[in-house]
Amino acid sequence: MENLNNEDLEVVTVDYKATDTPESVKKFQPRVYKDGDAICCLFGPDPQAGIFGCGPTTEAALKDWDRHLHDRLSHHAQSDDFAEELVALIAENQWSV
Repeated sequence: MENLNNEDLEVVTVDYKATDTPESVKKFQPRVYKDGDAICCLFGPDPQAGIFGCGPTTEAALKDWDRHLHDRLSHHAQSDDFAEELVALIAENQWSV
């Protein structure tokens, strides 16, 4: 599964094992980076195709990303190949998110 890998982004370090980190974030470990004054999270090739979240702090961005992941998984069309890949990855790893 392709995930954004842009050398030009200012990467934000995240402790994916922290107890207050959402389980989905621990499992998918989205890329976290600064975009101006905002912190953004992305799992996927780009914000339009992948799962994207943003906020004024790292914690807010991770929570926004988690909400977008759950919305996408709950309301995606069968033609949404990226969401279908996520569903398969979750099933394959027997994750609960």
